[in-house]
Parts: sequence; structure tokens; C-alpha cells
Amino acid sequence: MIRRGILVFDHGNQEWRVWIGQTSYWIDQGYTFELRIQNRYFHAYLEKDFDWFVTLNHDSIFVLHTQEVYKIRIKIQDYIPVDAPF
Repeated sequence: MIRRGILVFDHGNQEWRVWIGQTSYWIDQGYTFELRIQNRYFHAYLEKDFDWFVTLNHDSIFVLHTQEVYKIRIKIQDYIPVDAPF
């Protein structure tokens, strides 16, 4: 099932988080999702070098800004809630 949410940087943990409603989900390098840019969704692949960035549609690179909130869509079954027991 595809769900809409937001991608937000957690400054305390120095990690990105996906939020859907009141639930946050882990996301790390190698995860894929759809990033909304000007009312269109693009396939995105999360990566990190010096900065966090995404590769859009296997072609363009977009640097993520830690103070921004990004609208995204994810396949919810591919993500684990942050408070999930391991």
C-alpha cells in the first residue's frame, strides 16, 4: 500500500525520518520513495556522501536540505516504525 507522508531531518539523531500521521519510520541510505516536486512525484533513491542527497529517476541528483520538509510517498510495507521492537 502506498502512503503519503513527509521526510524530515531529525537533528538530534542526525538522521532522516519519514512521518505518516503521528508515526515516524526509519529511512537510511539505499531506501527508495517518491519525492514530490511541483505537484509531480519522482522516483527517489536516498544516498549520502558529504551531504544527504537523492537520485531522481536514476538520472538527476538533488541535495536534501536538513531544514526543509519534503512531501513523499512510500510503500509502507517496506518501512519499519521507529518505536518497533527488534
